Amino acid sequence: MAPLTKDFAELKADGSNYLTWAMDAKIMLKARDCIHAISEPNAQNPVTDTIKYKTLFYLRHHLHPDLKNEYIMEEDPKALWDDLKERYNQQKAIILPEARREWSLLRLMDFKSIAEYNSAVHRICSKLHFCEQPIDDAEKIEKTLSTFLPENRLLQQQYRRHNYAKYSDLIHDLSQAEKHDELLTKNHQMRPVGAKALPEIFYTQNNQKKFGGKKFKRNFRGKWNKRNKHFKGKGFNKGKGIFKNNNSNDNSQVCQKCGCHNHTTKKCHTAKHLVELYQKSAGTQIFGNKYEAHFTTQPTEASCSKDVPMEQEDEKIPPQMDDLLSTDDMLVEFQSNDIYGDTN
Repeated sequence: MAPLTKDFAELKADGSNYLTWAMDAKIMLKARDCIHAISEPNAQNPVTDTIKYKTLFYLRHHLHPDLKNEYIMEEDPKALWDDLKERYNQQKAIILPEARREWSLLRLMDFKSIAEYNSAVHRICSKLHFCEQPIDDAEKIEKTLSTFLPENRLLQQQYRRHNYAKYSDLIHDLSQAEKHDELLTKNHQMRPVGAKALPEIFYTQNNQKKFGGKKFKRNFRGKWNKRNKHFKGKGFNKGKGIFKNNNSNDNSQVCQKCGCHNHTTKKCHTAKHLVELYQKSAGTQIFGNKYEAHFTTQPTEASCSKDVPMEQEDEKIPPQMDDLLSTDDMLVEFQSNDIYGDTN
């Protein structure tokens, strides 16, 4: 069997929540037509045994276990009610000074919202009402208007001119003004003063392209849908989710170093000597003044792409080298039979 649920919080052993517990108990008994069981006896509405034990069950069900054990032998609901009232009704002497102090320190400027302030006002007024010192609407209105921030003195004067007779009307107007201020602040913080709203930024390329009557879609990560992954458009290559046109004439996509179309100038990794050959053939040069040197024994115009400083021509040959380079003894008569020159 599932345990019975409680209609409201049970009475604590120290009686700190007796005020709310007593009010909740009265409301519950009134709703169940058992309130006369804890009231003064009345001949017109006698208390039957059914109502008596029914009321006793409701009261005991909402007591702390220690209190329930203490009053375990009590069978009269009115006697139980009177004992609890006499026991914890003395808390008025404890609650009253605390409630007065809270009311004296209450200020509207100490709360972040009107709703929090209004809740604190009703909580303090309920304690004072329990202690038989209720606060009327005039005192609540004066407490609210007299605790405005000093910067809002003009606003305070405007509210005083309305001559509010009910505290609820003042709280309604303050809550409405607070909501309007929040909306104005949010609208002001959306963008700097004097700046127009920026249009929404979409993907730079078209989300839908048609090739051959078929529609292509690509998500923001550059991946193709499954139904289009086998299709290849004419003249386009698929690579990492980006279209590349092989026959593009856009000079911004042509490498200025090597002349390739598959990468830009900043991403060129072509060998340096190939780049120089391309620059020479294209008639452009971006790497500064450089010339091309070939191996040769004598400087010629055909062996260098740019004039090379000529070496000194009057450089003398050592005598020993002159003898070795001499070809006078090497001349042989064409029709001579003495090839080696040792016959004569």
